[in-house]
Amino acid sequence: MSTLYLDRKNLGIKLDGKTLALYEEGIKKGTVPLHLLERVILRGNIQLESRVLGALSERNIGLLVLSGRNTEATAMLAAKSHGDSNRRLGQYQASLDEEIRLPLARWLVIVKVRTQQRLLRNALTARGDLRYPLTTALKTIGEIIKQLRDESTTISLVTLRGYEGAAAAAYFGGYVHMFALSLKFIGRKKRPPPDPVNVCLSLGYTLLHYDAVRACHTVGLDAMLGFYHDISFGRESLACDLMEPLRALMDQWVWKLFQERQLRPEHFSDDNGRCQMNKAGRQIFYSFYESQVAPARRLLRRYGYALAKRFSILSDEKLAR
Repeated sequence: MSTLYLDRKNLGIKLDGKTLALYEEGIKKGTVPLHLLERVILRGNIQLESRVLGALSERNIGLLVLSGRNTEATAMLAAKSHGDSNRRLGQYQASLDEEIRLPLARWLVIVKVRTQQRLLRNALTARGDLRYPLTTALKTIGEIIKQLRDESTTISLVTLRGYEGAAAAAYFGGYVHMFALSLKFIGRKKRPPPDPVNVCLSLGYTLLHYDAVRACHTVGLDAMLGFYHDISFGRESLACDLMEPLRALMDQWVWKLFQERQLRPEHFSDDNGRCQMNKAGRQIFYSFYESQVAPARRLLRRYGYALAKRFSILSDEKLAR
């Protein structure tokens, strides 16, 4: 199974038997067999028949529509959900009980911060010239991990988010030094992304978030109800939870793309303070992402199944009382 990226203006998609037919200006340019696809990613001014949506849904093929101006998702078609409603009943109970949420959230933050620590250690090995900023960041992160793992430390969801925020500040304090000064990357900024590194991070997080949403649906959980992220209108909080331990992995991929000069300044342009990646750059990014992401997708599903099992047991215990 594979992912089909369609990033082209004035492209039309029609259903042709068991294939997707691609048209440009009314002229058929090719077909893609549906049985080969697991997900379809669209960007730009693309038109598709309503029958296409039905065919994708019937075959459990995901659909993600990206904004043509930025890296945000504008529409999603996720996988079919698992039929065991006990999983969602247990999830709803857990979302309202901080005593259940807290151990899960604590584990999540520890795993995330440890992956940040691992990336900076790898960078230190490769970039001895960055010893001071990287060791400074690692020292702070190491102290935070000790506090998080100390069972005697009193933790709430609020204080846990404080630890995560402090670790993120230290982490990005080191991470920014890993890129060439010409990229003008001075820190994480989302809207709008002002530099090439932030553009890549935002696009990568969007793609990874969609994979997390699909993982939630596949195992029968509600992507909107998380255990670390609180409920927020329009946010798939559980998907945000699942992808947190993988953010540093995405950061590593972005670093590698620039370190190996697969992506270069000429792949980007400035639009009144908004940095944009051109089509050639996006093709490089999509190809690299697909070459790396398979283990991350398996890990997302593994996290999802583990939570589904835990929530199902919680629901059974509740019903047995």
